[in-house]
Amino acid sequence: MATGDKLIQVRDLKKYYNKGAIKALDGVTVDIDRGDVMVVIGPSGSGKSTFLRSLNLMEQPTGGAIIFDGVDITKPKVPDASGKLVRVNIDQHRQKMGMVFQHFNLFPHMTILDNMTLAPIQVKHMNKAEAEKKALALLARVGLQDRAEAYPIQLSGGQKQRIAIVRALMMEPEVMLFDEPTSALDPEMVGEVLEVMKELAQEGMTMVVVTHEMGFAREVGSRVLFMADGKLLEQGTPDEIFGHPTHPRLQDFLSRVL
Repeated sequence: MATGDKLIQVRDLKKYYNKGAIKALDGVTVDIDRGDVMVVIGPSGSGKSTFLRSLNLMEQPTGGAIIFDGVDITKPKVPDASGKLVRVNIDQHRQKMGMVFQHFNLFPHMTILDNMTLAPIQVKHMNKAEAEKKALALLARVGLQDRAEAYPIQLSGGQKQRIAIVRALMMEPEVMLFDEPTSALDPEMVGEVLEVMKELAQEGMTMVVVTHEMGFAREVGSRVLFMADGKLLEQGTPDEIFGHPTHPRLQDFLSRVL
């Protein structure tokens, strides 16, 4: 459940292309609290993925601020406790944000266990035995402990996406960002991935999820954002968004997808 403790504050976020002719994000302002499961919905091309990828600066904003854990990560330097300007270590902040994409981005030449332990060993300097123990526990959690020595090509799409989720959890992130994590899956595999995400939500993981799965948004989301044309047009609880939509664009969108 959301705590009221603001983890990410997005202020007037803009992302323009072609000298401002294309406004992928046009002044988005929103707070993401610890424990929030924020689900972002909207038509294709509405700016949903751009918004998500801006949160860890995979997309460099044209303007606005993203304040993560009290630090404006869009600035090259910020004042420390003594007031001295220090460089923002964006890589350090990215380690606190797990990212799961449409496509699984597993290294094909490495086993599942090696895929999962690579970043913790190289980035967090975890020892190999500790990393492998943690990876095996996470694999067991998603029912894939018997696939530790398999290669990605030997797994189904749903299995690969579950691996991608627990691989992100290996870094012990403060927030998980999901960019349409089920859109590349066959329909029968969608449920097994959404089940893992539901469990994470129930355990209190802060999540921002861009998805076309309206059932998930309705059942699991603590808040739903509706975006269109690069703008945040409406936000509220699932009941407010799906049961009592007020913006005409949202009403039209829901009439087409529900």
